[in-house]
Amino acid sequence: MRRALIIASLLALSAGALAVPASAESATPRGPNDEFRWFGGGWGHGLGLSQWGTYGLAKDGWGPARILTHYYSSTRVAREPSPPQNLRIGLVQGRDSVRLEAEAGPVEIRIGGPSGNVIATIAAGETWRVVVDGADYKIVDANGDTVDRLGGPNQPIFAVFEELGSRVRVPEAAHRYNRGWIEFGLYDCGGNDCEERLVLVVDPQGYLYGLAEVPSSWPKSALKVQAIAARSYAFSKAENSQHRSGCDCALYASSFDQVYAGWDKEGGIDGDRWVSAVNQTEDKVVKDGGSTIQAFYMSSSGGYTENNENVWGGTPIGYLRGVCDPGDYTTANPNATWQVTTTAGEVTSELDLGIGTVIRFANIARGVSGRILSTTVVGESGQAQVSGNTLQSALGLNDDRVWINANRLVTGEIREKYDELGCSPGLATSRRVSVAGGVRQAFEDGTIYSSGSAGIHEVHGPVLQRYLQEGGPAGALGFPTTDVQKLKNGNLRSVFEHGVITCQPAGGGCTVG
Repeated sequence: MRRALIIASLLALSAGALAVPASAESATPRGPNDEFRWFGGGWGHGLGLSQWGTYGLAKDGWGPARILTHYYSSTRVAREPSPPQNLRIGLVQGRDSVRLEAEAGPVEIRIGGPSGNVIATIAAGETWRVVVDGADYKIVDANGDTVDRLGGPNQPIFAVFEELGSRVRVPEAAHRYNRGWIEFGLYDCGGNDCEERLVLVVDPQGYLYGLAEVPSSWPKSALKVQAIAARSYAFSKAENSQHRSGCDCALYASSFDQVYAGWDKEGGIDGDRWVSAVNQTEDKVVKDGGSTIQAFYMSSSGGYTENNENVWGGTPIGYLRGVCDPGDYTTANPNATWQVTTTAGEVTSELDLGIGTVIRFANIARGVSGRILSTTVVGESGQAQVSGNTLQSALGLNDDRVWINANRLVTGEIREKYDELGCSPGLATSRRVSVAGGVRQAFEDGTIYSSGSAGIHEVHGPVLQRYLQEGGPAGALGFPTTDVQKLKNGNLRSVFEHGVITCQPAGGGCTVG
């Protein structure tokens, strides 16, 4: 699903975008060998549920329903009363020959349906081929001899194995399958020369048993979340169509939809833990009102998910609002933060905009998560506007939640405090800097200070303004020892190492004591 769905370029700013002046973010390289540094977080499109965020929240004790309704706003987890009987999964497309390797028992090739006449039987341990022969299938045995020519675009053939207690390996799909049956189809038969595709037809639980989206060793709560989200996504796609053009399927078996590995997942390391999570959540989906949602998810959000209209455009969807992702900054996540360095020449070549050597990026517009929506690329001989998706794809970046030549990543104890506050300070406006024996980082709506003696605290609003007037942590007050607190009378107060600042609401003034 998630990563390969990045298909649209946003060339206009979406509502709610935040324009960032170029001078605040992007230095100017002097030539093609000078460098751009990319400071990013996350992996994927940033929409919906974060898999690493789920892992982190599960480690913190969150249950499946709490996690799912956090990422999918204003939803509920419920049972689907009328699940589809089967799902059609697109395994392989655009082939002229496909191999079938029989494992743990025979595989039968049938015509007229999965319960139709047996045309040939592949013995365990043998590898046969199904070859496109004009507008027919040619069955070739392990010795290279033709067994039969049959079928056609309007008469598919079937590989049957589950009812025989066996498995089939399809090298062209890179996996082994033990559930359902495989339907062969011929299509694009221009000039009487067809292409071949394979569709696995399997019941929903059997499909989920083979879904290889997260490691089976993950916390049980995280596995249940993944099972419910994946089931929701699959059911919504199947309701739309089980016969999509290109695959004749409801879902591709790749990251274009959801990664399906069949027996290699179910029978792999800790596969029993994953199967148990699927069984324990049987028929459970995420509902928005009475409808099962299209539960988009990605590997890592970098700390904040994005609004759907800022990812692929379109009308805002209530359950796909950007939210703080406090679980994403788990030590296990390899993509919570990352850095990439490229030369100006490399950027120029990969973007290929015809504007000469790229010298800077201007007018950067960001979504609620900080992901780049659009930016003006300034070259030596012109300029062009590109979307964050285009930038990410062309430069091979993990995500478009990235800062250019300005390290605004939120890390360490400041990130922990930021997540504890539910990301309420907003996007970072500075890097992490040393100050008066501690560190601080500034955000749109406040500043977080960290000191070994005073701890980690956030100051904002009029209290912050007065604190800075008093010299900040280098002044007489020292570091804060509390966050800003709202008193019963409406006043705001924060305690510092050597004093207290109290501010009246609505600009009524502040006192230092």
